[in-house]
Amino acid sequence: MKKIKIALIVLISWFINLVFLKNIFAQCIQTSSTVCLTNPLNATSTIGILNNIIIALQVYIAPPIAAIMVLIGAFQILFAAGDPEKFKTGKKTILYAFIGYAIVLIAGGITSIITDILK
Repeated sequence: MKKIKIALIVLISWFINLVFLKNIFAQCIQTSSTVCLTNPLNATSTIGILNNIIIALQVYIAPPIAAIMVLIGAFQILFAAGDPEKFKTGKKTILYAFIGYAIVLIAGGITSIITDILK
């Protein structure tokens, strides 16, 4: 229970920092020739950066992890050999893989809504 409270406090403080931080811009050095550092994330605010991270998570990271978890659950069911507990474990693994992927998809929608509201 204590770990959940700590994680909740960290997430709330992280969200508050994202909302109230000022825009992030690359810096330029004014010398005889101006040297500018471009933002590698192609975003000018923390919400834009968060949106880019979540989109990358949705497209490149979450689908392979979900597929691997479904395969692991299928192998758990396959190798249960009549043991009902192992069969339930496999079903739960597949269910939790789908729930986790749904959470990732919902997170992308929420960040899109927040980005539209703040623009």
